[in-house]
Amino acid sequence: MLIKIRHSWFIFVLLFCSCNSETIVWQQSKTVPDCMWNKNEAVEFTVPVKDTLSWYSISINLRNRTDYAFQNLYLFIKTKSPDGGFTVDTLNYMLARDDGSWTGSGGLFSMYKENVFLYRKYVKFPVKGDYTVNIIHGMREDNLQGIASVGLILQ
Repeated sequence: MLIKIRHSWFIFVLLFCSCNSETIVWQQSKTVPDCMWNKNEAVEFTVPVKDTLSWYSISINLRNRTDYAFQNLYLFIKTKSPDGGFTVDTLNYMLARDDGSWTGSGGLFSMYKENVFLYRKYVKFPVKGDYTVNIIHGMREDNLQGIASVGLILQ
C-alpha cells in the first residue's frame, strides 16, 4: 500500500510540474553599478528572435535594495526591431505596499528584494533578428539609488 501512495504522489508531482508556467526562451540581467542608476544611462539588452510564429510573454526582473527610497519605479522602455521600427512604453511598478512592506522575494532579513513584473503578454515578433531593448528609469532623481539589477525575460 505504501508503494502505491508514493507512486500516486509521484504522478501528482509530475503532472503539477508539467503544468508549470511558460518556458523561458531567453533571459538576461544586468547589474546597476553601485546600485546608482543615472537617468541618462540605459540598461540595454539585445534579444535574438528566430521564431516569428510563436506567442511570447515579456517580463521585467527588478532587484532592489531595501534602502530604496520610493514605493514605485517608473520605467521607459524603447524596443527597436531589426527593420528599424520601434515602440516606446512607460511603466509603473510597485516595489512596496502601502504599509511600507516590500513586494517580491527575498529573505525576511535580506537587504535585497526581487520582483518579476509582466511587461507584455501575447507578443509576436514580426521580423527575425536582434531586437534592442533599452530601459531607463523615469523617476525624478538624476541618480536613483537602490536598484541593484534590471533584467529582461522572454517566455
